[in-house]
Formats: sequence, C-alpha cells, structure tokens
Amino acid sequence: MAVSTSIKCSKDGNPMIFTYESEKLDKGLVRVTIYYKCPLCGSRRDLEELRIERSGENIVITRRVYSVFSEQGT
Repeated sequence: MAVSTSIKCSKDGNPMIFTYESEKLDKGLVRVTIYYKCPLCGSRRDLEELRIERSGENIVITRRVYSVFSEQGT
C-alpha cells in the first residue's frame, strides 16, 4: 500500500505540485524560486529563493529559506 506524502493546499485540500522558476533580473543576476503550487486554485507556498550574482570574477550565491510549514498550512 502506497502512502501519500504530498503537500496539501490550505485553501482546497488538493495536492500541490513542486515547482521552480528562474529569472534573469539584470546583467549577471539570476533568481531561482522554489515553491509548491496548487494546480486548481493557484495558491502558492514559497520554500526557497536563490540569488546568483556575478561580481567580476566571483560568483555570489545568496540563499533565503522560508519558514517551514505543516501539511495543513498552519
């Protein structure tokens, strides 16, 4: 028997989809956002954001982790 470990939407209770998107914001600056999104209502739960920036010959990665949430959205 399989056990469901999916994250449920706090608005309608449907399983959310793990998603990521990347954006080029400026010359040498990229933002990657990782989140769960409900395919039915569009509700979104952000998990993490990465900012990758080129500074001369260096690369700076800034990581922002959002607070952990329970399956019930509390």
